[in-house]
Amino acid sequence: MEPWMILLILAASLAALFLLGIGITWIVGLFFVRLAVGRKKAWDDSLIPKAEREQPEKYPQRQKIIDQNKAGIREENRKLLDRTRKESWGVSAEDGVPLLARAFVREGHRWVILVHGYMCTGRDMMDYSGMYLKEGFSLLVPDQRAHGKSGGKYTGMGWLERRDMVCWIGEILNRDPEAEIVLHGVSMGAATVMMTSGEALPENVKAIVEDCGYASVERIFRDELKTIFHLPAFPLLYQASLVAKWVANYDFREASSLEQLKKTKLPVLFVHGDMDAFVKPYMQDLCYEAAAGEKEYLRVEDASHTQAYLRQPEMYREKVMGFVEKYLSKEEIKV
Repeated sequence: MEPWMILLILAASLAALFLLGIGITWIVGLFFVRLAVGRKKAWDDSLIPKAEREQPEKYPQRQKIIDQNKAGIREENRKLLDRTRKESWGVSAEDGVPLLARAFVREGHRWVILVHGYMCTGRDMMDYSGMYLKEGFSLLVPDQRAHGKSGGKYTGMGWLERRDMVCWIGEILNRDPEAEIVLHGVSMGAATVMMTSGEALPENVKAIVEDCGYASVERIFRDELKTIFHLPAFPLLYQASLVAKWVANYDFREASSLEQLKKTKLPVLFVHGDMDAFVKPYMQDLCYEAAAGEKEYLRVEDASHTQAYLRQPEMYREKVMGFVEKYLSKEEIKV
């Protein structure tokens, strides 16, 4: 066989292997992207660590206390919400995705945006409504993109949503130019408000409360690949990140709460449960250390993921409201 033919066959083989590699990367990456950040029709327990799912059965007395606290909180909140004007709001995200929210409007200029987590909706944030309504706040409770009634095929895990928060802040200011705004997020919602903190925000945004948020999208996926699927991050996470940039318009590696917190001048309260098996408590420490502005820290004992408030409601309310009040104007409160 002629040397040029050997070279041609070798080149063709290498090209075929290269194309095969691209194909495998795309298929594997797309599967993970759809699984992890694609829109869900229903809650998917398979995406929650086993240690987190088993906690109610493993610690029945703790769960009993949480259930009792939840019932009391919801009854109290219902009475407050019944006396509050309700509105439906809508905006278009910067990329055209339609976003919807419920607003609960009181007198005065205090506002809080309550930001829900992964596979949840704004309704899941209503447990937090009462502590703010009692202090004269109006509430804006959005469904994040790819969740609830908002549009979108893919969640940004907080990264795309940081720009959605800017849109919601602008909508509040369109209606109330004197608004003083607090951002309060839980889980993915906490990552959202931390990522929002590094944007150029109006002075009307006064403080942030993050509850069990993660340090970065890459880091939370790395942890969950190991914990849930017993897989290494390489090469799957890198394949998925490349595909996510193409189909969801962001790279997992750029979506960092830490980098955004380094840029913020806003005061941030960091809250976490010490038994969180989903977003592990070390992430609270990383985020706290990264924050460039004023900051406070609350670690709730015997609380799993998203359970800090329901585990210790009085302590949680006292810490949150004591923190945000320091940065707000004093208003006459009419409950």
